[in-house]
Amino acid sequence: MPHATPTPTTTSHVGGRQPDILDTFDARKVKEIYNLEPHPETGRLIDSHPGTRTRPMKVLCLGMSRTGTMSLFHALQKLGYNPYHMAVAIMSPRTSLSLWGEALRAKFHGEGPGWGRAEFDRLLGDYDGVSDVPCNLFAEELLAAYPDAKVVLQTRDVEPWLRSMDNTAGVVNRWRSWETVAAWDPSLAGPFVRFRDLVCPIAFRTVSDFSSADTPARQAFVDHYAHIRRVVPEDRLLEYKVQDGWGPLCEFLGEEVPDEPMPHVNDAQQFVFAHGLMWWLAFGKMVGKVSLMVGVPAAGIVAAVWWRRTN
Repeated sequence: MPHATPTPTTTSHVGGRQPDILDTFDARKVKEIYNLEPHPETGRLIDSHPGTRTRPMKVLCLGMSRTGTMSLFHALQKLGYNPYHMAVAIMSPRTSLSLWGEALRAKFHGEGPGWGRAEFDRLLGDYDGVSDVPCNLFAEELLAAYPDAKVVLQTRDVEPWLRSMDNTAGVVNRWRSWETVAAWDPSLAGPFVRFRDLVCPIAFRTVSDFSSADTPARQAFVDHYAHIRRVVPEDRLLEYKVQDGWGPLCEFLGEEVPDEPMPHVNDAQQFVFAHGLMWWLAFGKMVGKVSLMVGVPAAGIVAAVWWRRTN
């Protein structure tokens, strides 16, 4: 269960200002599709999605989470791209996380046919770049679907990466009672927890263990980078650290160097804050729904007993 989290501080900048995660895109364009149902012939959600490709896919950023993905996301925006990131997916959790869950189960658990160009175009058709999980888990499929797209492999030393993961995803995922509160929130916490429990073991080989010396996440990190270097042709690949600045990135993408600082976004506090807010919203829904069933006083007693037992 999360403790109260302070409002994020401005520790980095994009053009002189630390952006909020919600500033990263036009939220009005990221909408839930509440009536999305499995296709009557294939049984897949993705085949019912109405999306189509509206712009060519240009760049695939396939590094791990917490390797500057948000900084790179903002940098691509500054260069005129419309990139996709987990921060975009979470704005339509029932739609996006369900669809990505379907893709992950197909690839890694053999549940149905895998995704190709047609499927990616439906979900990612309005975007010309991708970054972060779960996109980076579909390297071969994205390379085949978009043969003209360039690949940026953002890198980081494994030790600071583990510390960053432990201070963000590790902290959030160690909060107790996620499953309990998520059961009362089918619109946000529920889809998040189902997706987390699916994607984290695939991407990191753990849900919350990033601090121990022998954590399986360490080898997952090493194996991921070895895999990307193996499957991406050298002439399509840029290995990149956000500390390298605009120069290598713009040269690789064929873009003019902007007359402003390279974004350096440290969103760790925002990450924890946003997930804490999600937890408390789900808890509030749980208490509210129990109140309707058993009455406010009884709900208060139930909540107090549950709280005491989970702390």
